[in-house]
Amino acid sequence: MKIIKPAPLGILTRPYRAHGREHLGIAIPVMATLGATPRIVSESELWNTVGEELAGYTLDAALPKSHAEFLVSANAYGEYCNRGNDSNDSNHANCCHVGIRFAGVEKRLRVSGERHWHGDLATAAEPFESLRIDWPHAYGGAGYADNPVGRGFSSSIGDHRDTPTPLPNIEYAANVLMQRGQHTAPAAFTPIAPSWPQRNALFGRLDEAWHEQDRPGFPRTMDRRYFNVAPLDQQLPAHTALPDGAVYEITRLHPERETIAGVLPGLRARSFIQRRQSDVLTEIAMRLTTAWFIPHRERVVMIFHGAAEIEAFDAHDVACLLIAAEASQQVRSAEHYQRVFELRMDRQYGALHALRDSDLMPASTTGSTCHDDRTPDDPSQGAWQRNLLNRVRALADEATLSAQHADIPLPADAFADALTPAHPPQPGDLAEFVQRQEQLASEQRAALAQARKRIEHDHAAHCPPAAPRRGPPTLPHDNTPPLHAGQAEMAEMAREATLKLRQAYRHTAHYQEAAPRLGANTAAAEAIRERVTALHAAGESLSGLDLTGADLSGLSLRGALLAGALLENADLSGADLTGATLSDAVLVRTTLTGATLRGANLTSANLSLAHCDDTDFSDSTLDGALFERTQFHQCKLRRASVERARFSQCRFDSVDFSEATLSDLAFVEQAFQHVDFSQARIRKLALIQCTANHVSFAGADIQGMACIETSAAGIRFDRATLRQACFVKDSVLDRADFSHATLSEVNLRQASAKGANFSHARIDGSDFSDACLNGANLQGARVENGYMVRTDLRDARLAGVDLIGGYLRGADLRGASLHEANLFRANLAEVLLDDVSRRGERGQFDGAYLEQAVFHPLADRA
Repeated sequence: MKIIKPAPLGILTRPYRAHGREHLGIAIPVMATLGATPRIVSESELWNTVGEELAGYTLDAALPKSHAEFLVSANAYGEYCNRGNDSNDSNHANCCHVGIRFAGVEKRLRVSGERHWHGDLATAAEPFESLRIDWPHAYGGAGYADNPVGRGFSSSIGDHRDTPTPLPNIEYAANVLMQRGQHTAPAAFTPIAPSWPQRNALFGRLDEAWHEQDRPGFPRTMDRRYFNVAPLDQQLPAHTALPDGAVYEITRLHPERETIAGVLPGLRARSFIQRRQSDVLTEIAMRLTTAWFIPHRERVVMIFHGAAEIEAFDAHDVACLLIAAEASQQVRSAEHYQRVFELRMDRQYGALHALRDSDLMPASTTGSTCHDDRTPDDPSQGAWQRNLLNRVRALADEATLSAQHADIPLPADAFADALTPAHPPQPGDLAEFVQRQEQLASEQRAALAQARKRIEHDHAAHCPPAAPRRGPPTLPHDNTPPLHAGQAEMAEMAREATLKLRQAYRHTAHYQEAAPRLGANTAAAEAIRERVTALHAAGESLSGLDLTGADLSGLSLRGALLAGALLENADLSGADLTGATLSDAVLVRTTLTGATLRGANLTSANLSLAHCDDTDFSDSTLDGALFERTQFHQCKLRRASVERARFSQCRFDSVDFSEATLSDLAFVEQAFQHVDFSQARIRKLALIQCTANHVSFAGADIQGMACIETSAAGIRFDRATLRQACFVKDSVLDRADFSHATLSEVNLRQASAKGANFSHARIDGSDFSDACLNGANLQGARVENGYMVRTDLRDARLAGVDLIGGYLRGADLRGASLHEANLFRANLAEVLLDDVSRRGERGQFDGAYLEQAVFHPLADRA
């Protein structure tokens, strides 16, 4: 489910079942400051404050409350003890009264320091600095159902007079615990636990009707007041929603402000869902049902609730949820939100439109559109604004220089609007700003292209075209001694510059025009062959030599030191480079047909555009190597090490990677045909939009693998160990073989695996939800903690499968055989079964173990 929302709003969702139907509960929390002129704060502050101040309570369960209520997370402060109207309390020492008046409801509590029994009477309260107003400090204790976490109750039963049992710190002012045998009501401002009688009595009965129609949802006998969590004297049963701009007054719950008074912001929430297969939004009515005050932080969380009926128990049928807030008196139309939805779903500019909160929030509450008098160069501007303007200036300077070099006249103010905007763009204006800049850049590019074309035409006869760059840059060979120190320094700088160019060439040679290859049997070619042969025979290093275009075919260069050698477009066909060192070498466009590089070191070498036909890289090291548009045909990479190498636009045909070590590799839009990765050790491998035909990972040890939009029909993982892998987003695994494999934390959600073989596999913590396993074979497989939600298992062979505790809700089991299957505690709710099974004959489940299996709710009949 995609969420579209403005930055200040939080979002909580919860699918739930009630009255035999599935629903999506929605809660929208928003935090505001306290006072007469409230303002909305950021979502990050909302969650940070909630995490720090709610003392472990859940902010909200996203279930629609029956009526409005309020909660308070607060502290009492000893600073206010013994003041004013507390003096008429005969036991007022180290005590204070605190309270809140909100939306016509008033609640006051008495807070005292630590007390315990002295004989039959309570001791005087001890001084305190601050004290949390919560149920552990209220009356109650073990055995007291209405507040089992409280204090004071245990001392009121039995004769444990010598036990110093603490007494409650929080009490109602009119019912203070003063002597043994006295009882009082628990008092606090915080939520009541669902297991306490006050709420549990409203939950309803888990009867036969619940088991057959509503499990695992809420029973039909439930009183909806169960969803309200506040104490009864903080609920407003006559109001389904809090009144607009509700007034509050909070007393003595702030360390410095004795009274905080104000109103809630006049806000209403809007919520829309987009169902799958539809582009139209459907509105969900929202109500402001909860205000949760945090006085010492001068904050309040307002929570809006709503619910929508949905089809799937996990809201799978909901594609998008859009939420917004608006001023109560400034209602926006549904058409406005439909337009916002379409803008934010736009592939090109949607992310920029998402920065415009004013579409989904009233400006009066965020202050995001306050006038900005700062100049573009003002140091107080945000870093992103300065960076954006600097980037625009750089582009303008570049365009101006290009125009000057091309003798193209540009107006003096060509870039004035871009360089000196009246006000730097705000985040909400970026979409329009970027569109304007792109239009301006497009116009300037078109003008420059036209001018360049005209100039090239005018000067074609006088300026012969420059030859394209080929081969490596030439190092200077001037051996004349320098006349003075300055000349020596200049020479060294020139040499360093050339070396940097050569280093750049190592990584970019495949983007240049091909360097010429020396003709076979020519004098130059023979001279290079003889020199290389002689140097190698003498045991001398060939590292760094420029052998561009050389014919080294058929040579024996076993163990040769060719680190950093320049071998672009060289012919190494049939050469024996066993154990050679070719790290950092340039092998761009090199012909390696029939070459042997067993045990060679090709770390960080560039083999882009190389022709690897019947090439043997067995036991070689290819870590960090670069392969762009490289063709591998009938190559051996057995036991090779290929880590952090870069592959782009390559093709693999009949390649053997068996027992290789592969790590941190990504293949995008590349083809694999008859490729063998069996017994390989693989860590972090990604296949993105690739095609894999007749590919085998049999027996491989794999941790971290992703197949995204990859077609891999017939792929083999038999006897492999596969951990933390995913095959998602239209990946095809039809007829794949996972037999006897071990799969742990593997995600095949929505994958197509028709006719796949998982027989006798060990599968743990894996997700097959919404996948197509039509005709798959899972006989004898053990699937622990497996998710198969809505999985298509039609005609699957599931005999003897162990699905203990499996979650198969909504799975299609028509035609599937589950004879002798272990379905202990499996969830089979809403599964589609053969008609004979639905009549209770259970033909599909002959011999299956169905103890504690769940079949309800049943699927709707087609």
